[in-house]
Amino acid sequence: MSLSEQDRTEAVAHYVIARSDPKKLGAVKLNKVMWYADLEAYRRSGTTVTGQLSYEKRQHGPVPNNIVRSIRRLEQADKITTRLVPTFGGTRREHVWLKQPDVNAFSADEVDILNEAIDWVCDTHTAKSISELSHDNLWEAAELGEQIPIGAACVTPDDIDGEDIAWALKELSNAPA
Repeated sequence: MSLSEQDRTEAVAHYVIARSDPKKLGAVKLNKVMWYADLEAYRRSGTTVTGQLSYEKRQHGPVPNNIVRSIRRLEQADKITTRLVPTFGGTRREHVWLKQPDVNAFSADEVDILNEAIDWVCDTHTAKSISELSHDNLWEAAELGEQIPIGAACVTPDDIDGEDIAWALKELSNAPA
């Protein structure tokens, strides 16, 4: 079954909400689970779980395009509910599932990637720590509201050493003129 980008984003959000402890998954962490799952899926297969090719730069890191619309649609369909919970740092927006998500649109690998991202973000990070982690060089280079391409975010910078330079020079000398 092929879904539109909006429908896939909604399906991913619903799955993440249903699979997560609401006390460990506020809006910030939901966005980061989706971001890191999409990055990992893209690294492995060249496609994202949500179908999105970029995310929007927001104050707390990359955010899926139209995520607010996806959450609203899930609420209107009585698949989730959202509640505001006071915390030491302000108010957290928790999402609670009301209906089981439909996982038929996802491959087994995509479900595994989503589960890995959920566990990593929810069990080893606070909203603040995962937000700070997503503020990498690419995020810093973008303006608020600007799109951050998934493909660019998957590039892992590394130091160039003598072997790299020797390889590049050899490739250049073998290149046709």
